Amino acid sequence: MSQRQTSGANSVNYQVAGDLHSGLSYRDVKEIADDVFRQNFPHLAAEAASTAEARAQEICEKFLDKLAEESPESLKNARNPDFQRALFRVQEEFATTGDEDLGDLLVDILVDRSQQPGGSFRQVVLNEALKTAPRLTGRQVSALGAIFLARYVHLNARSITHLHELLRAVWLPVIKGIPLLSDANIGHIAYAGCGSVSAGMVPFTRLFLQRYPGLFAQGFEEGQFSWASELKENGIVIPCWRDDTKLQLAAVNLTELQGKLSAIGRSEDVEEIKLALDGNPIPAEAIHAELESIDPAFKVFAETWEKSDMKSFDLTSVGIAIAHAHCRKLLGSTMPAVDIWLS
Repeated sequence: MSQRQTSGANSVNYQVAGDLHSGLSYRDVKEIADDVFRQNFPHLAAEAASTAEARAQEICEKFLDKLAEESPESLKNARNPDFQRALFRVQEEFATTGDEDLGDLLVDILVDRSQQPGGSFRQVVLNEALKTAPRLTGRQVSALGAIFLARYVHLNARSITHLHELLRAVWLPVIKGIPLLSDANIGHIAYAGCGSVSAGMVPFTRLFLQRYPGLFAQGFEEGQFSWASELKENGIVIPCWRDDTKLQLAAVNLTELQGKLSAIGRSEDVEEIKLALDGNPIPAEAIHAELESIDPAFKVFAETWEKSDMKSFDLTSVGIAIAHAHCRKLLGSTMPAVDIWLS
């Protein structure tokens, strides 16, 4: 199956193996990867060369095991030079550093990249992420993951208790132990092409008030709004989740409210009615206390968020790809496919 090639300096050899009209097996792809690595990795002294080759085989097997599990049909892409180059890049980085965390991160990115159509926007982004991730420290990658989760991921919470459960299951593994990064560290993440510090900022409590205003509403009196009685009959106004002596809109967020108003022909009134959704939230200190009651790590993360430029950091597509892979490594199948954010 192997077709060895030789080339001049500063070039990379790629392989074509197997019948072009049939699929490739796990073993075929493994042999292609081994050939490409041996032909292109720099010559090292005997002991270092042996270590590098063992690491390259280890990371290749880890990648192929995961790809075969998640998308076995993507193994056929191993004939493509771009696939071989991406896999070689991962092998090269892991063979050089032996950094297990970096290796796992690169494997996750490479698995996503291997499932994308050739020349697609997502494939381009994921190729760039493979080049960029090794330029970041583990602490910087962790910070990217926390920013991504806090600013770009919406939890489908249906109640206050449900939100707490989701925060414990999804947020906690990602934010626990996040370090307070210096301005220099944040600057390096931006220099690497993963994001930028914007003029605006998102205070910690706004992360929750913007996405789940209905879960943090203090409620209102029925006489405060002319439409309250009618919408109460339609089930859109209900007893307040936090104070059953008051009322609130039966919606976690604006999107849900818009859907319910549309269903009864009141879409044109959404601007007036939404004031009751987000106009009277519980105080910021109460939000902090509630989150801290879930786990003390939320208090630490809130302080880290407010003291650093994390609250002003906008991620690029490459930053999102790296952050998503980090979160998926920690959360597994709980984290949806990266396609949602790279469309």
